Amino acid sequence: MSVLSKGEELPKKGKKLPFAQARKEVATAFARAIADALTEEMARGASIKTIMAWTGAGERTVKGWLAASNAPRAFQLECLLRSSDAVYERISVRSGRLPVLNRDGLRTVRKQAKQLVEAIDAALL
Repeated sequence: MSVLSKGEELPKKGKKLPFAQARKEVATAFARAIADALTEEMARGASIKTIMAWTGAGERTVKGWLAASNAPRAFQLECLLRSSDAVYERISVRSGRLPVLNRDGLRTVRKQAKQLVEAIDAALL
């Protein structure tokens, strides 16, 4: 029997690994965020077969993502980020980063800024 190196043994007290519950909660929240984003994509017109084509995953796997019973692996997540604006936005927000505006977002911001300038001009006159 080999000797375990320092830090590789389980705690002597308790039956659960430290932080196991916190990791499980984070994983569940991540799976729920992906499920919500994919559900939003499907409302925009994507289908399960579209998501399968984006990621190379099987139908059963995609249905698992939609049910939030599991989450995509790293390479599948990369494909989803590349193909889905909803997934990209959710992951950006979860990671504490601001999502990058696409053309439609920039047009909306420009329209709102124009309305704000018009309101200010009207108030000054």
